[in-house]
Amino acid sequence: MMSQDVRESELHGETQRLLQGPLKHVRAAALAAALVPLASVAVAPAAAQTSCPTSAGVGIAGFVWFDANGNGLQDPGEAGIGGAVVSLSDGSLTSTDPDGIYVFEPVPGDYAVLVQIPPGTQATLANVGPDDAVDSDGVSDGFGNSVAPVTVVDGGCEVNTDFGFSTPTVAQPGTGTPGYWKNHPEAWPVASLSIGGTTYTKAQILSWLDGGGKDKTLTMMSSLASAMLNLLVGNDSSCVATTIDGANAWMATYGPAGSKVAASSFAWKQGEPLHRQMDNYNNGMLCAPHRD
Repeated sequence: MMSQDVRESELHGETQRLLQGPLKHVRAAALAAALVPLASVAVAPAAAQTSCPTSAGVGIAGFVWFDANGNGLQDPGEAGIGGAVVSLSDGSLTSTDPDGIYVFEPVPGDYAVLVQIPPGTQATLANVGPDDAVDSDGVSDGFGNSVAPVTVVDGGCEVNTDFGFSTPTVAQPGTGTPGYWKNHPEAWPVASLSIGGTTYTKAQILSWLDGGGKDKTLTMMSSLASAMLNLLVGNDSSCVATTIDGANAWMATYGPAGSKVAASSFAWKQGEPLHRQMDNYNNGMLCAPHRD
């Protein structure tokens, strides 16, 4: 258990280094890809990718699969996920084939591979056991992706950067949009929320949940309050936890609600990506399913 904790700590550190460097420009592409549906799920054998699939014999390839038992290993009969969105830290973007295989042909160097977490799933256990050919390598980056670092050497091909996803063991009620929370006040688990250091009553927030108008503090309030409510009722928030923190910091800087921040302002250029990420989460497109 201790070696597993150390390995996950090392992976987290490397992922953060990449996120602060070469991955910054990839996040926008990953967010834009959030609307791409899960195209298909096909039955694939465990450790399906065993040889370099590129003509040059240099590249990165791997297997994206549904880890039915959540053990972090590719067991026989577990399904490959077709149509999963995969990106590379150099800006390359692709999707898995029907068997769950993805391929990149980058030049030698250090990279990170990101796989958009399919709706209703979570990244499974990483680096379980001694066999890298059958385990999952990705860890959640907090932005709706599972990420794994990889190094490509001259004349080499890395074919075992694999990603498993499983269904959360705890049932989730599903996320609601601002419209849901506005129209279902009886579903609120709290009577007030602290946003950006200011406490707002349920009645105040309900009046702003349409997010309309030109004041972007109200737009942010609408998506942020909904995301916080979705968290409080028991939904997985691992993909938006850092985003919620960032949105609260934004409201502390540019709020309170009703401060008339314009869409053309520098403040909103900083805030809009946070709003969009939470909007995707509230619509069930990231790590938690949408309400039925």
